[in-house]
Amino acid sequence: MKASSIEKQNQVIAQAKDFIEKSNTIVEDLGMEANRWFGDAEEAKQWLESIISLLGKSEALESVVTKDSNGAVLNEGDAVTVIKDLKVKGGSSDLKRGDLIKKIHLIGDPDNIECNVNGSTLVLKTMFLKKA
Repeated sequence: MKASSIEKQNQVIAQAKDFIEKSNTIVEDLGMEANRWFGDAEEAKQWLESIISLLGKSEALESVVTKDSNGAVLNEGDAVTVIKDLKVKGGSSDLKRGDLIKKIHLIGDPDNIECNVNGSTLVLKTMFLKKA
């Protein structure tokens, strides 16, 4: 069974925290590549702490709930339908009411989603969409 990206992320965080807590760690324990990146174990620990903090921020982004115009929760990869004719700025064609958009991408903003329509990447307001 494949581990989800969140499970992998939590595993990396746990391994990094374990490494940071070891007081007698030397850079050689990290492998040959780490010897090129870090001068000493303290520098490696500082780098890992910054990575852990960034991963913690990405977990907060995943907790943002994106809803469509009817209040249905939208998930990554869902299909949505346009509920109102929309003019696309800089585009040759507009989105018509009833157009189906597949494989949406959540961008961490509860009011917007990203999608591909006719080869163009668009950011659309969720107020003009409903879950298909």
